[in-house]
Amino acid sequence: MEGSLTESGLGAVLAAGADEPIEEFVPRVREAALSRGVVLVRGLDFDEPSFQHLVHLLGQTVDHKFGEGRADLLKLNASRDEGKVVTGRGPLPLHTDGLLVGEQVDLIVLFAKDFSDEPGSGETTVCDQLAAWREMPEHLAGPLADGELEYLVEERGYFPQVPADWYGIATTRDYGRVRSLNLALRFGPDVPRGWLVRLAGVDEAASDKFFEELSDHLHSPRYLYQHRWQPGDLLVIDNQRTLHGRTAISSDGVRLLFRGQVTLPNAP
Repeated sequence: MEGSLTESGLGAVLAAGADEPIEEFVPRVREAALSRGVVLVRGLDFDEPSFQHLVHLLGQTVDHKFGEGRADLLKLNASRDEGKVVTGRGPLPLHTDGLLVGEQVDLIVLFAKDFSDEPGSGETTVCDQLAAWREMPEHLAGPLADGELEYLVEERGYFPQVPADWYGIATTRDYGRVRSLNLALRFGPDVPRGWLVRLAGVDEAASDKFFEELSDHLHSPRYLYQHRWQPGDLLVIDNQRTLHGRTAISSDGVRLLFRGQVTLPNAP
């Protein structure tokens, strides 16, 4: 494995052998993702069935509760359809997968089937949330220690089963492998939004200030890796150790990623 992707030590680049059987390749990828938080492998070639096979080899697919796709294949296709956010073209703020539907997701599997966009556009961001949490100022860490944030889901087509009104979600989680933050940041102004989020028990101005400072901290170059996609890239992300998001896709950008989500019930 090659060196870290962030100053904090997150991530690694893994080489795949030209003739390496997938049954030998997958355990190496899983081990690298769990030990380093995120692993990048370049120069691969998957169609839909072979990607689904990869996902099933990596772990147990999650109990799918979304309005689109499946746990072993969701097409992040930069849709231009009005109302599409998760599969659309706007930015996605840093977030925990499975957060809004209350589902455990251990590994997120992303594969670039097709990509062509301007530098900085359509790129995936991954935050070393454990290091960021450990080094977080107390005025930000305090409300997150054992509290909750409140969410209002606006993209009802993608999240059909969640409450229709504001509801609270605990800010930390521990499935036995690591205790980590469990949250989603805010969307910026004037972009399609999938959800709203607020800090409970404070006024709007205080909540706004909290999220602005929290976002600045989590986006520090020390903790953040921003991946410039190439077709054939595979990115496997440990959802318990990271937060991830997306920059906006440009008007002429082409971006088709395959996404899978798995749990690892026996992971140490």
